[in-house]
Amino acid sequence: MVPAREDGFQETFLGENRWYAIRIHSSMLPKIRYIATYRVAPVSAITHVAEVSKIEPWKDTGKYVLDFKESAKAMTPIPLVPGGRIMAPQAPRYTSFARLQKAKSLDEVF
Repeated sequence: MVPAREDGFQETFLGENRWYAIRIHSSMLPKIRYIATYRVAPVSAITHVAEVSKIEPWKDTGKYVLDFKESAKAMTPIPLVPGGRIMAPQAPRYTSFARLQKAKSLDEVF
């Protein structure tokens, strides 16, 4: 899951079917199959998910670019719970696709 501001979400996640400059630990690279986006305030929810087709190094930054197999799909929003266990995400977080599908709030995603 990656946090995204509205302009980057619209232009890159939906417009280019990719997301880049993501810090990913090398041990996690073979495990990443999907990417979800948490849209920051005022949306404050995970709203879209995409299947990842490839992961490549991003320039010489030590970060990566994730290309999607197809356009990201809208999902039932998974909202941030005010005062909940999980704070608004500020950086990428790992979870499973199964947990993402079952979650009713961000507290259940991680």
